[in-house]
Amino acid sequence: MRNALIVDDHEVTRRGIREMLLDAFEGIEIHEASDARSMVAALPEQPWDLILLDVMMPGRTTILELLRTIRTTHITVPILVLTAAADVECVAETMKAGANGLLHKHRASDDLIGAIKAISGGGSYLHPETASAVAAALRDEAPALPHQKLSERELEIFRLIALGRAVKEIAVALGLSDKTVATYISRIREKTGLESPVDMARYALHKGLVQ
Repeated sequence: MRNALIVDDHEVTRRGIREMLLDAFEGIEIHEASDARSMVAALPEQPWDLILLDVMMPGRTTILELLRTIRTTHITVPILVLTAAADVECVAETMKAGANGLLHKHRASDDLIGAIKAISGGGSYLHPETASAVAAALRDEAPALPHQKLSERELEIFRLIALGRAVKEIAVALGLSDKTVATYISRIREKTGLESPVDMARYALHKGLVQ
């Protein structure tokens, strides 16, 4: 891991996270943003290996909007959201919007590095207590929306299709073969019932999956 971006409006929080990352990851370069505007400005500056994002940022931009902004240009970067809330609905929506993991701030000192390692290795992270609460809530929910049936990889490809990317472009962006991407697209069509890229784009815009 070489480049990490900490996005938090509290300098003390950023400083504490910085120290933990420097202790845990040799050679890491850490950059900071104190608000949504500086985060957006920083996105094109580096091929980020990790983004740590506070759930509550100054201004009118929501965490869901920030996540979607990041995902339009940084599709695969691991994103860990830091929050002081334990709301199950917030957790679910944050993960659906593109976060790879969510960590409560009061657990950060104990679990931060483990959470980062989990999402950097291609996995997801929720504290076991949070995961249990989300699972219990999901069992009581109505049937999933079409895009909620997709795996993380399928959702990545779905977003790219909705943005008008061709199969070859998607394959290069994700390091996959054209054939593998075509297989994913076939699964996406089967799971969502959306046949054409136009249908997928309309759906994605309506659901706020792309901007």
